[in-house]
Amino acid sequence: MKPGPNKTVIFRGLYSLILLSACVGIIAIAMSTQTPVSAAQTADSSAAADAHPEFPPGEGREAVLRLCVRCHSPNIILASGQDRRGWENTITKMARQGAEGSDEDFTDIADYLTANFPPSAVKKVFVNMATDKQISDLLGISLEDAKAIVAYRDKVKGFKSLEDMKAVPNVDAKKIDAKKDQLVFGAGVTKPQAK
Repeated sequence: MKPGPNKTVIFRGLYSLILLSACVGIIAIAMSTQTPVSAAQTADSSAAADAHPEFPPGEGREAVLRLCVRCHSPNIILASGQDRRGWENTITKMARQGAEGSDEDFTDIADYLTANFPPSAVKKVFVNMATDKQISDLLGISLEDAKAIVAYRDKVKGFKSLEDMKAVPNVDAKKIDAKKDQLVFGAGVTKPQAK
């Protein structure tokens, strides 16, 4: 016997209701298996994004921090302003030495560094790698005072900030402050991480 129109409408409505219930059930199961993002995870990702505020936002920033900072302190970039050709030569050299990334990564890095870290007339010095002579010349202090800075630096295993450097006993903090734009803290190059 052929169902009448009322039975067909009821059947379709029942079928739709069953289908809808199944979809809701699947969504509920899927949502219950997801791990909620904790406040700590959110804070960690924000901290990672804010880890290097000296690098302005822009396309290529993430690639720089992901690829370049793997082997180098970010300070080496801050102290090494270059034009496009200089950055491309540096990137090519790093790729030959084992830096891994896609062509798009390397292009993004070159674009970002060229735009944000152009050549500078101001000579910068890596404080934790500088010789006593370099420190003496830069700060305009005696070689003996510069040797005292280097000895203190080595004793404390490097300066992390301008304030650390100004903590050297008997140092003229005003001379350090006057040259703060030329001082780069941290190491210039770090050991590559094991792969």
